[in-house]
Order: sequence, then structure tokens, then C-alpha cells
Amino acid sequence: MTLCVLPYYYYGLRALIVVAISVATSLLTEYLCTALMRRKYDWRDPSPYANGIMLALLMPASVPYGVMIFASAFMSSVMKYAFGGHHNRIFHPVATAYLLSALCWPSSVLRYPTPAVFGNLSLSESLTDALDRSFTHYVDVSLSSSSWLDILWGKLAGPMGTSCVILILIVTIALYCFRDIPAPLLFSGIATEVLLFILFPISATGWQAALYSIVTGSYMYVLTFMVCDPCFTPLNGFGQVLYGFAYGLTAFLLRKFSGYEDSSVLALMVVSIFPSEFDRFAIFVTDSLDKFRDYAVTKIEDYYIYRRFKKYENLPDNEETAHEPAPETEENTGKDGDSDED
Repeated sequence: MTLCVLPYYYYGLRALIVVAISVATSLLTEYLCTALMRRKYDWRDPSPYANGIMLALLMPASVPYGVMIFASAFMSSVMKYAFGGHHNRIFHPVATAYLLSALCWPSSVLRYPTPAVFGNLSLSESLTDALDRSFTHYVDVSLSSSSWLDILWGKLAGPMGTSCVILILIVTIALYCFRDIPAPLLFSGIATEVLLFILFPISATGWQAALYSIVTGSYMYVLTFMVCDPCFTPLNGFGQVLYGFAYGLTAFLLRKFSGYEDSSVLALMVVSIFPSEFDRFAIFVTDSLDKFRDYAVTKIEDYYIYRRFKKYENLPDNEETAHEPAPETEENTGKDGDSDED
């Protein structure tokens, strides 16, 4: 709910109405689905609330209410209960519902109002005036003249809840400190995206490219709240690193070569299919490395022992005899084999 503060500040009451419609539709749809499946609905389950808020914050504040209702209902019914419920999902419900809405209503989902201090958008069903492409779309074409303060506070055209980088970073740090998100996945996803933008810049270069990679394209929002969803993350630590790398690489390639401004959501759709495969690959790699280490240690020990014995085998005859004990003689043992002391 923290991320709903600035949308209300920039767009007024309409932003909160969009969030409320999304959450209410998600709850009602889940209740109806559990009733049809003859299950008892658990009102304490936080997933419909969280999914409804996440979906609403990916939308523009000007999204028609009917589109929001359809997207939220589709998210809970088709993408969740059609596969068996909360723990049996194949694709991320929020990402799928958003992408379907963007495909069906691009002029409503991919066009955004300009945020304003104490903004007050009209509460009518559909807004078509003064809508523009997102800040991400323009910054991929050329450098932006917007101040970094506006960029960090999200005072730019785009999804109403994904632009304020400062709030997202604060929530990300809090989730990391409470260990609610896996650190290997989080850091590998950030590092991959930053490195790719520096090595293969789209518009800006250097440190500007690194900052643009994080603050634009809803990247940090999707990474923190959707990619790090425990239902879709590998269990193995090395698998989480690979998962974060795959997500960052896919998001970068889609953004660079397709021009799709919310490529991070589409990248999540691609990689969320394979978390178990990343686990299997991570286990295979670690087992292979352990076997190679054991084999290398054994060979090194064998070689060391071989060199030690080889050293003694190659000694000259006089050096070999020098270490042998002197043979017993009559002078040493005395007469009749008795010792001199006797």
C-alpha cells in the first residue's frame, strides 16, 4: 500500500479508485471460483489483495474501469484457478493479465497521463485527452531533459505505481532485510541489467545508462514484487543467480531489439516457466564441480606420491648404500658373536 501514496499525489482520487476496483474484482472472482470448486474461501489469504494492487499499479491512472475489471477477473480466474489454485500456477497471473490487456487495448493501457503535483484526473469511465507515450519510450530514443529529481520521484508519464524509484528501493531494502526476497536473485538481476546497459547502451552511456536501466521500464518494480515471488523462484541459491541473470538478459534483449517499453513484464512471462529447470541445472553443475574437484585432488595427491617415490628410485648406487646399515663383523660383535662389552 506504500506505493499507492504517490499515485494519489500525482493523479488524485482516480488512482485509488483503480486500485480498489482491481482488488475488489480479484477478491470477488476468487470467492466465486472457490465456490464453484466447492472449497472454503480463506479471507486471510493475502494473494488476491497483493495481486490486485500489483496489477493496478502497472496500469496508467487513466485506464478505463472496464479494462481494469476484465484484467483483474482474468488474472484470478483463468491464470490462477484454471490451473488449480495459488500453488499450481504456470505463468505469473499479474504479468499475464497485464500483457493481455496491453494487447487488447494498447491505446488505453500503453498511453499515460502526465503526472502533476496534487493532480486531479477526471473520474469518468474513459479518458482520451492528453495521453502520451511513457518516459521509457522516449528515453530509449534519445537522452532525456528531465531532472534526476523528477526521475527518482516518478514525476513522469508511465504506469502509476512503478515510476517512483525511491519508494521502490526503500521497500526493496526492507524486504531484503526481513529476508522476504532471495538475495542471490535480487542482486544478480540488478547486476545483469546494469552491466548490459553499460556494455551495450541504448541511448545513454556510462553511469547514465546504469541508472536508466534501473529507474525505467518498471524493471525494479517487476524484479522486487513479481520476479522474487517465492512461488516462481528456484530453491537452489545458484539456481536463483541463474534465474536473475536470465531475467535481466531477457528484459534487456526485448527492450533493445523490440522497442517494447515494458519488456520487464514480458521477460518475466518467459523465465517464470523455468524455475524448476534452473534448479535442476544448478544441481547438475554443483555435482559436476564436486566430482571434478574430488578427481583433481586425487590426481594431485597421486602425482605428489609418485614424485616422492620416483626421487628415491633415481638415487645413485653410492647414495643408496650410504643409507644402508654397516654389516656386522667380528670387530663389532667380538669373538664367538659376543659383544665387546661382555
